[in-house]
Amino acid sequence: MLEIGITKGVETGFELVLLRGETMDSHHSISMKLELNKEEYENIKNLELVCYNEQKTDLKLELDFKMRRNKNTIKNKFMVEFLYYDNDVLVGYLGLCNFGGSTVEVSGMVHPKFRRNGVFKKLYLIAKDEWEKICPLEVLVLCDHTSISGSAFINFIGGEYVSSEYKMCLNKKDLEPENANFINLRLATNEDAAEIDRQSCMYFGVPQKSDDKEEAAGIEKPLVHVDDNFIGYMAELNGEIIGKIHISINDNKGFIYGFGVLKDFRGRGYGRGILSSTLGLLIKKSVDSIFLEVATENKSALSLYESCGFKEISVMDYYVVS
Repeated sequence: MLEIGITKGVETGFELVLLRGETMDSHHSISMKLELNKEEYENIKNLELVCYNEQKTDLKLELDFKMRRNKNTIKNKFMVEFLYYDNDVLVGYLGLCNFGGSTVEVSGMVHPKFRRNGVFKKLYLIAKDEWEKICPLEVLVLCDHTSISGSAFINFIGGEYVSSEYKMCLNKKDLEPENANFINLRLATNEDAAEIDRQSCMYFGVPQKSDDKEEAAGIEKPLVHVDDNFIGYMAELNGEIIGKIHISINDNKGFIYGFGVLKDFRGRGYGRGILSSTLGLLIKKSVDSIFLEVATENKSALSLYESCGFKEISVMDYYVVS
């Protein structure tokens, strides 16, 4: 028996039950969510841990980014979650994530005991139907470089390799503090939002936002400094902004991202100074490990991170699908 229906919830706001089915010994369903509640977040994190313990493959689900983004936006049609349940137990997950540009990233997983049953294929086809409604967008599917099953699925759907990204880690005991007093890191404020947007466009190719478009879409501007899940800093030299960097902290783990130095200030050691100052801030917050991600082709950034003690722990491959 199959059902299609719509249900509403207090925390989620909207849930589309895409499929319900029953067999002699099981009940399964797939739900599409525009927001995750705390229980769903924890269920996905638990499933991620099960998958990692089974194969030691890395996943890039961006759950904390999504939870923070949902708190600060009224509407965001590019953050969509698909959850596959068997007897009310989450056994499959696929998420769509958009960072404000023209690209949607797809990532997900299936419980090891439920693989080879078409679970992820069903999730993928339903998600594909959704993103095709909001095209034209580039769709990238993410896969750990060592995942055999993930690579096989991407080959099955005709994914074409485009790039890779290192995930790097620095253990606190390996950190050698450096004096970078010439760099001032100050907390970013809402007044810095336009400058942060401009620099993100320069460093990462993220299109600059239009205030009019955001208002028309019903999207509130997020606070630049929210909480430990997102802290933005402006890097200054003698009172002049020379770059930016962002950090977040979860479960005693620190994360660095959005790091860049303006072109006129590169090649003078300022990038190292900004990074060293940021590492000092994270150590003061009692994190055990610090993580960051860097494109494999970004040799200068990779060299900087390695010289500061970061080590590669995984490689994420990106594939474009039509």
